[in-house]
Amino acid sequence: MEHYTKSLPYELELTSRVLHEVAKCFFDDNKYPVNQDEFIILDCLYMYPEIIQIELAKLMLKGRAHTGKFLKSLEEKKLIERTPAKQDSKIVMKITVTPEGQEVYRTISASLDKYIEESNSEYEIEKVKEVINMLRLIREKAVEKYNIKFD
Repeated sequence: MEHYTKSLPYELELTSRVLHEVAKCFFDDNKYPVNQDEFIILDCLYMYPEIIQIELAKLMLKGRAHTGKFLKSLEEKKLIERTPAKQDSKIVMKITVTPEGQEVYRTISASLDKYIEESNSEYEIEKVKEVINMLRLIREKAVEKYNIKFD
């Protein structure tokens, strides 16, 4: 067997850490009113406007309480609103992006698109898409095989 430090899981872990720091620097350097996790929530709300907190937490691979802290911060910044709504037979909090939140999202998204495009310019776009799909598959298989939950 090869050494663990020469394995795919270890390389993925190191790459994930580095890229997380790169993204953190992007948000810090640009002095945006939201951090990376808060932006991810705004992005998810655009992709899935009917999503509720528990589904959002699963999508982000974060605990429900941890996700709640980010939602509270976004609400305090007046970038989202949460209102009670009936879903099936339960009362849930519907999350809506405010006009201010939409503007923040558009500004960061445009800047981030350019940043990602510049970062990926050294790679063939099809290869990048293949890597993204392979990483998604690896993650989904690991979650399923090892019954991983983020509560």
